[in-house]
Amino acid sequence: MLKDVVEGIKLTREEKLIAEARGNGPSFEDLPVSAREVLVDEIMLRIASICGCSLPNTEFFAKYIADEISIFILKFGYGNLTGEEIFLAFRINCVRLEPVYFTGNCVNVDHISKVLAYYFDLRNLLDKKIKNKIDGYEL
Repeated sequence: MLKDVVEGIKLTREEKLIAEARGNGPSFEDLPVSAREVLVDEIMLRIASICGCSLPNTEFFAKYIADEISIFILKFGYGNLTGEEIFLAFRINCVRLEPVYFTGNCVNVDHISKVLAYYFDLRNLLDKKIKNKIDGYEL
């Protein structure tokens, strides 16, 4: 389990949170389609809550945004993230020295893509630390 592997590695606060979020539930791509749809709705609500942006003003528009979020996550390399990791990415963005500021009128894929790209960089650094630990390097 990831928690056992990271034990003994000196981690930053964000890295500890990432390790915890990674072990919290199945990845987006492993969810059944109906559960993905529910998660995307929650993603939109949480992003609006965290970033202060608006939600789509009609159900019709919301459906298209939700579809595009799901497509983006699945087809652009973020399908292995858990829902908790996606939420964490936006929370971490709030405390960065140079956050990705929201642009647009409501929750949108462009903003999500920029925040997840930064999060993925942090996650990959954690993976390298874990690999070094597994390979026997002192950390």
